[in-house]
Amino acid sequence: MKTWYKAVCDNHKEFIDIFVNNVATTNHYLLKNDEIINAWLQLYYGCNLRLIHNDLDLDYCFNNKYLLIKGK
Repeated sequence: MKTWYKAVCDNHKEFIDIFVNNVATTNHYLLKNDEIINAWLQLYYGCNLRLIHNDLDLDYCFNNKYLLIKGK
């Protein structure tokens, strides 16, 4: 089972896939989005970001119309 972690910016109501349960799996699934992830993290560097991974947190983001930043 893979656990996908997302970084959330509550100030801007956005979230993005940031890593998967370990380095090798993250590399496999998210390497192609490295530039997008890096740009997003730099854009919100001064924000109070948080990590989420469970259904309740995801439901909160979707129910409150947070924008999911998608990769390639």
